[in-house]
Amino acid sequence: MIEKIETMMKIRENGIIAVIRSIPEEKVSDLADVLISSGIKALEITVENKNALSIIEYLSNKYDDQIIIGAGTVLDSTSAKLAISKGADFILSPNLNTEVVKTTLRYGKVSIPGVMTPTEMLHAIENGADMVKVFPASVLGTNFIKDVKGPFPHIPIIPTGGINLDNVKSFIEAGSEAVGIGGSLINKDAINRADFDSIKEIASQYVQEVKKARISLDK
Repeated sequence: MIEKIETMMKIRENGIIAVIRSIPEEKVSDLADVLISSGIKALEITVENKNALSIIEYLSNKYDDQIIIGAGTVLDSTSAKLAISKGADFILSPNLNTEVVKTTLRYGKVSIPGVMTPTEMLHAIENGADMVKVFPASVLGTNFIKDVKGPFPHIPIIPTGGINLDNVKSFIEAGSEAVGIGGSLINKDAINRADFDSIKEIASQYVQEVKKARISLDK
């Protein structure tokens, strides 16, 4: 239980989960290095990538407690169990599958299923989910986050899908625990060119925007 609480605290402290989808395995170490040096220390590896499990294991072994690692796009309990066995600290899904939630909890990890409605949010929490991934955030918007935090202030929300530098601050200010960011942070063209400096610059900007949002909330 202490480990789960620490993982959840680290997710909130980071404020950003970098979603790593279909990145060549040989590029992952350089990518992780620039994200960590920029202040992003929560990484999600989506499991539809054939090398996802080996990447999770590699990151877990190399960085140990420097980062927390999530397995994303987990659609079934078998995938959740395999990802956890390789070192995943938290499991994210684009949908709500109670069997995935149960498996994640069985192995003492943080469960973050995907939801889109208040009913799904409550159903997820009632079935043991620790946090919920609101997806797609680009469709629902910041007002949705703000409105559902009224009746559900106890539910930690992580919006994902469509988060960018223009709206990330607003999503945090609306009450999000953290945000999941994929393509607007991890540019595949830049990775293919080994242009990790540009990714580091963007990552640093995201970190600063989250900090600004937290400062404004504390005023």
